[in-house]
Amino acid sequence: MLGLWLGLAAATVPLPHYGEALADAKWYAVDKVLTNGCGFDPQASAVVCEEGTTSLAREMAEDFQRIVTPSVGLTYLVGLSHRYDGNNTQAITWYRRAIAIDEGYEAAWYDLGELHLVDGRFNAAAEAFEKVAELVPEGETAWVGPWRRAEVAAHQQQPEVFETWMRRALELGFSFRHIENSPPWKGFYADPAMRDSIEKLITVYGTPQTLDTLR
Repeated sequence: MLGLWLGLAAATVPLPHYGEALADAKWYAVDKVLTNGCGFDPQASAVVCEEGTTSLAREMAEDFQRIVTPSVGLTYLVGLSHRYDGNNTQAITWYRRAIAIDEGYEAAWYDLGELHLVDGRFNAAAEAFEKVAELVPEGETAWVGPWRRAEVAAHQQQPEVFETWMRRALELGFSFRHIENSPPWKGFYADPAMRDSIEKLITVYGTPQTLDTLR
């Protein structure tokens, strides 16, 4: 009788979040493959991977989702592997699939913003970074979304929008030390449409030395 009861209990009460636990374990395994096989190359100014690393990561992630369950984290890692391969179109496709699974997955939104910004799709980049700012309103990295959104405004030569988002980033912990000697910010400072705003903000919230690095 006890065996029958245990069998009925197992049949009627599913194990809670079992698929999610398996997906988490697989995420760590796939992430380890990418971490061990890929690294930033300063000469290339990009992440470079050992041969076969990204294809192995994709195979592991896609096989798991096909056999077990969809996973936002694994879907994101497939997108990341395509980004490491320099295939931004496929990366964007997979990041959007991750967001379709979980609209609150901020890593996918952030990477989407990065890729749209690189490709000059400023409105799409702005939307993505605003979503990051919405999803991460507090904590040590809360300034990242507003900062990147401000950079989009600088690319679009929108000084008032730039100042609004930079002030939000500063309130959340951003430091102008992060942009010292930054090539994009040197470009912003050289732009007559943006120079006054940058000088004003750095004069109030930064140091003269930071301005010197942008000249």
